[in-house]
Amino acid sequence: MTADFESLLVATFNPGKLREFHHYLAGLPFDVIDLHSLIDVSPSPEDGDTFEQNAQQKAKHYSRFFPGLTLADDSGLVVDALGGEPGIYSARYVSPSATDAQRCREILARLQNVAEPGRTARFVCSLALARQGKVIQTFEGTVEGEIAREPRGDNGFGYDPIFIFPALKRTMAELSAADKLEVSHRGQALRKMSEYLRSGVQ
Repeated sequence: MTADFESLLVATFNPGKLREFHHYLAGLPFDVIDLHSLIDVSPSPEDGDTFEQNAQQKAKHYSRFFPGLTLADDSGLVVDALGGEPGIYSARYVSPSATDAQRCREILARLQNVAEPGRTARFVCSLALARQGKVIQTFEGTVEGEIAREPRGDNGFGYDPIFIFPALKRTMAELSAADKLEVSHRGQALRKMSEYLRSGVQ
């Protein structure tokens, strides 16, 4: 591991994502910082057509302002009955200023008359590592589930209270942080990324 990789920028302001990133990065030899540590850096555009494109876009953008390794993610909820919405617009669904609770209510309202066999959905996560404006590697994770009839649970963030993980018959917000990371889309992608980093970044 060279000196270039002693610091790692996690390109997010989202406190829920930061907690999950720290969980997986804790055992790796990196000094982890987030976007609060960068001053006067313009936000990255997110105009890709896929989660992977947006993750790569963000990783490349912020890595130009940071000397070490930069990690960015793009993730969201894909609901089959809504034609794949909110998809890559998950963080901006309803409006950029909407709360997580408002976005969940919108999903539930639009699925009000949809029976359980048609309430299938999935969480998708794409992680991208970049250095000096170039993407080094990407990692994907997907978890299949269904949309609940009402929010359940106080853990997690985003759409976790309305996303049921079928094997446990609980929403992501009803799982402990450790249990969620074992099954979640971001947990899957983070495990792949951790294995890659432990093997040595090329």
